Amino acid sequence: MYPFESHMCKLKSTIGNKNHVEASIVEAFILYEISHFCSRYFKEDVETSWNQPPRNYGGIRTNVPSKLSIFCSPGESIGAHSRTRCLTLEEKDAAELYVLLNCKEVDLWVT
Repeated sequence: MYPFESHMCKLKSTIGNKNHVEASIVEAFILYEISHFCSRYFKEDVETSWNQPPRNYGGIRTNVPSKLSIFCSPGESIGAHSRTRCLTLEEKDAAELYVLLNCKEVDLWVT
């Protein structure tokens, strides 16, 4: 879908009065613009479209101690949390290589 078509779809979905279609679209657009503009002046702790956290961001987990810096990144896993599976030998090798190449603590022994 082209950007113009996507924008028109959003505007058409705001139609409330079928007798005055253009007026409904204009009213919804003005309401959106006003609320969007005013949201810039809210306090920092109020979540708006300007200060939303990124997707899949669960915050920094301080209660989980980690000895390697590579596992301290904030976020949550995506998908089902209860499913576990064993890695194949190729996946295990790829994970080990990733840790060796991207972890600061093992640079001393790799180089």
